[in-house]
Amino acid sequence: MKVIVVGGGIGGLTTALALLRHGIEPIVLERAPQLTEVGAGVQIAANGTIVLRELGLEPALASIATVPARFDYLELSTGRLLYVAPLGKEAEARYGALLYNVHRADLIDLLAKAVPPNVIRLGAEVASVSQDDEGAYVTLQNGEVIRGDAVIGADGIHSAVRTALRGPEEKQFANILMWRSLIPADRLAGLRLPVAGNNWFGVGRNIVSYWVRKDLYSILASVPATEVSRESWTQSGDVAQLRRSFEGSEPTVQKLLEAVDSTFITGMYHRDPIEHWSTGRIALLGDAAHAMVPYLAQGACQAIEDAWVLATCLGNHGPAGVQDALLEYERRRQPRTTRIQAGARFVVDWAHEPDEARVRQRNGRLKGLSRIDPLAEASWSFAWGHNILEAVKLPPGEVVGLSAAREGKRMARPESQRAFDLWKGVFKPDDIARGDRGQRAAYERFLLEQFPAPASTEVTDVDLHGVSALRVVAAGAGHKATVLHFHGGGYVLGTARSSVEYASRLSRALNGPCYTVDYRLAPEHPYPAAFDDAFSAYRGLLAAGVDPSTVFLSGESSGGGLALALAAALRRAGLPLPGGVIAICPLTDLTLGGPSVMANSGDDPAANRETLSNLVASYFQGHEPTDPMVSPLFADLADLPPVFLSAVEGEVLESDTTRFAERAKAAGANVTLKMVIDSVHVFTLFPFLPETAETLEEIGQWSRELAIFA
Repeated sequence: MKVIVVGGGIGGLTTALALLRHGIEPIVLERAPQLTEVGAGVQIAANGTIVLRELGLEPALASIATVPARFDYLELSTGRLLYVAPLGKEAEARYGALLYNVHRADLIDLLAKAVPPNVIRLGAEVASVSQDDEGAYVTLQNGEVIRGDAVIGADGIHSAVRTALRGPEEKQFANILMWRSLIPADRLAGLRLPVAGNNWFGVGRNIVSYWVRKDLYSILASVPATEVSRESWTQSGDVAQLRRSFEGSEPTVQKLLEAVDSTFITGMYHRDPIEHWSTGRIALLGDAAHAMVPYLAQGACQAIEDAWVLATCLGNHGPAGVQDALLEYERRRQPRTTRIQAGARFVVDWAHEPDEARVRQRNGRLKGLSRIDPLAEASWSFAWGHNILEAVKLPPGEVVGLSAAREGKRMARPESQRAFDLWKGVFKPDDIARGDRGQRAAYERFLLEQFPAPASTEVTDVDLHGVSALRVVAAGAGHKATVLHFHGGGYVLGTARSSVEYASRLSRALNGPCYTVDYRLAPEHPYPAAFDDAFSAYRGLLAAGVDPSTVFLSGESSGGGLALALAAALRRAGLPLPGGVIAICPLTDLTLGGPSVMANSGDDPAANRETLSNLVASYFQGHEPTDPMVSPLFADLADLPPVFLSAVEGEVLESDTTRFAERAKAAGANVTLKMVIDSVHVFTLFPFLPETAETLEEIGQWSRELAIFA
């Protein structure tokens, strides 16, 4: 088999080496007259190192690269340490390999020297790409035709092969310019710049920097595009403009930029994910397939992963199965790279917060993460902890995609599969890229569009002791009970308005009005805002003359945790207890220490450790996650009113529910626990699920029995 690889960058050269390892002949076509790179640093994390090790290149890489001991996240204006992600030997033990920082030109040279003679053709600019029944071929600008069994476009964000397959496409500009520079060590004498990722974050700007050699330091400084005069949008810019953008920064940054004597500027561009990378015998790889912004430092590593999977698939299928091999390659890689692309854009949004208020919220989230994710596993393991050598041996459906669930997971029943697919499709790449703002809009859109409230539902705006809420009454509901409901969404997403449909079913089940509360959301309003609002709403009901014994606190997911935290604190506050608490799939432990959080990530499309970490850290920020008013699992549960708990076997928050039930029972509380199988997180949001109707009927019966025995 012979494969033509267009592009002699990191992806193209690694592809050639991987093909050779699998017994396939490559030819690399590079349009440049020589293999050169504009000087810049590149990071090769464990997921890339593992492949280079398999190709026998890690010793050579180690000889030219540096190994950072950690990533330091620093405040730009003060230099204050915000967060540390340990690397070095600690990360090697967790992820199976070291993370290396290396000069991009050094890495290209290393890869090129490993390729046998006559594989790379320089000055070979592709004019067109085509295929026929016998194979695929490229025509060079000089008219020469080169044939092979397949053509792989590894020619970067400006890919000629991609254009040939898909026609002209617009790149997406992030309105950010990146200043890059390499500084000799002798210009940095006296500056404390450890062998680490030294990264400063400010308002709308940041600096990512590290040693790429023992004697050479790399910086990438990004700023709003409006701060650079248009005439400087060339390969080199006016260093004075760079320094002006960072006036007022802490002294180390100022001195670091004073040492810069030349730079080059690039815009921050990406391409939106595409569903298909291959057409017949022609496929895309690396930036040509999934160009991404540099803020997860995964561009090179994802191209390296692509290369290994492509070569493995071609080797497994053989010459007669080239087209099937390329389709399998796409199926194995597209979900993962889409997730990485979206994650990188999320970090861009996070790293360039436009005002002081958002920066305070970002820094608060970092404080929270430092408490529950001190090793940065939740933040980075989805990228670094992926062993592509092992993953390619598994069925293609095992790949984890955008929802952080395995693409091939299937439920036992069609209705549960429908719910699974709905959860899986809530967030699109753009929603994730826009952070909590994009995810809020998507979550709201999902609930309102999928689950509109019946027209017969009575909905009224009310004020509960200064907290906004909606009073929801289902058609035909009486006044036997009053429900005080707290929506889910990880304390960051959701509104009373989008929970009206579920509130109407609670109203019908308990035969009374349901008040769904618009408590304040993080990160704008961290703890104790939501908890204080929950207290105020309960006080508001009591002040309105509602008999507390007829009140049932309710919540799903984080709202369930909030309801349980409120119930556990009422006696201490000297307030009468409600008649009971209904908590569906509650989030009770914001340390995320439950065994199912780790074990079931990848099976639950509604929740995973990575997303939960960002949500809960946004909520408690500088507070302790073990505070019982943050995590009711740690509360004194002796005075808890009767509780109805339900969760799904196999969901991420399964152990949050079961551990709370065990502790509450041990404290003497009246606990009813209903576990559901073959379903999804917060299954009661999905009215078409049989277990939803069954559970709400049981809750109604439970509430009536409590009233009888009272």
